Amino acid sequence: MKPKVKLFLADSYYLFVEGLSMMLASTDDFQVIGMARNVQETLHELQKNTCDVLVIDANFFFQGNIQFDQVLKGIYHEKILVLHDSMSVNCLKKIEGKVDGFISKSATRFQLFDTIYSVLNGTKSKKAHSFFQTNTNFQQELITRYALTPREVEVIKLIALEFLSSEIATKLCVSEFTVDTYRKNITKKLNARNVVSIVNFAHRWQLV
Repeated sequence: MKPKVKLFLADSYYLFVEGLSMMLASTDDFQVIGMARNVQETLHELQKNTCDVLVIDANFFFQGNIQFDQVLKGIYHEKILVLHDSMSVNCLKKIEGKVDGFISKSATRFQLFDTIYSVLNGTKSKKAHSFFQTNTNFQQELITRYALTPREVEVIKLIALEFLSSEIATKLCVSEFTVDTYRKNITKKLNARNVVSIVNFAHRWQLV
């Protein structure tokens, strides 16, 4: 019997990382040897645990004042697979050369398994510029009809997911002032009366 692939999971959402751990542990191929829910825990636990692949939330690379990737590089030398959600392509490109692969949190379990093995075998899973699905014809219609930019659509999605302006700024690697400008433009283009109107718009056009 071939040895199990040892994984360390790092994500700030406890229910997500717990569910991920249970799913991976239910297979004969993987062994979860540790979990962490923030940057400090991740760095501390990786000094004590040896794993084949670190499966980590993309947000960890952009939190706090420390250069997380530099500190991580000093204590961890194996494969890194990054989980992403609504992170912008520009942010992901900043760490593309420092990690071994990326996978969306909306991927299936089988896509995750395949990606782990691709990373383990030294194959880049995907390039940052190809992560996000292209707009459906339905969504493309709204972009044309309301003269929205792709970035404004991304902001609408994040607003509907209840992110604050400061959180959206972090995710998109822009200033909070820029996010406020996006919000004003979106409100004007959609003729929205308030945030609830924007959220309803996002659901109506199947953006979330």
